[in-house]
Amino acid sequence: MRALVFSGGSLHDPGRVRRVIRPSPADLVLAADSGAAHALALGLVPALVVGDLDSVASEVLAQLEARRIPIQVVPRAKDQTDTHLAVEEALRRGATELVLIAGSGSRLDHTVANLLVLAGLDPAVRAMAVGDAYTAWLVGPDQVLEVAPEPGWFLSLLPLTPVVTGVHARNVRWELEGATLRWGESLGVSNEFREGPASIRVGEGRLLVVVARD
Repeated sequence: MRALVFSGGSLHDPGRVRRVIRPSPADLVLAADSGAAHALALGLVPALVVGDLDSVASEVLAQLEARRIPIQVVPRAKDQTDTHLAVEEALRRGATELVLIAGSGSRLDHTVANLLVLAGLDPAVRAMAVGDAYTAWLVGPDQVLEVAPEPGWFLSLLPLTPVVTGVHARNVRWELEGATLRWGESLGVSNEFREGPASIRVGEGRLLVVVARD
């Protein structure tokens, strides 16, 4: 089951996000707090909004109430972020593929926390994050990812575990064959696409594959 989870980060280019998520239909749409505004802007109606409502604009709240969209209000003082709670709700409802939208913004702590929430998912759950200027995928052991090129964009491979071995990156400017990526190194940053999709494969460990632009 494919779930879209809208966070409350920056989203200035909804058209790009729409293009990225459009190829596969969503079985479930959830929103974390002000992420509800992003979902509505894309013409999507959340099945549930989770949050303490500290950043939801009054006009958005009025739209949610007018459409009778369920809202799960949680305390401001809690052990998990609103986005984390929304991700957990998606998993409870059976999500096997999760797309986190607008999970980055001016708060670096929230941006990193959101990526770490995805990194903590069971590797069997396919996870990706989408924003204005990036798309990111999590790739685990023995998994292969095909990435369509975006002209002028860069491809980076970042280790989410201390060591990632058996990394193959093909059809890119600087190919990797069985490489090892480690924390504290930057070998996988700012690669470039060739014609056609790039292919990324991981042996052991967990990798964050990022397509981004300046």
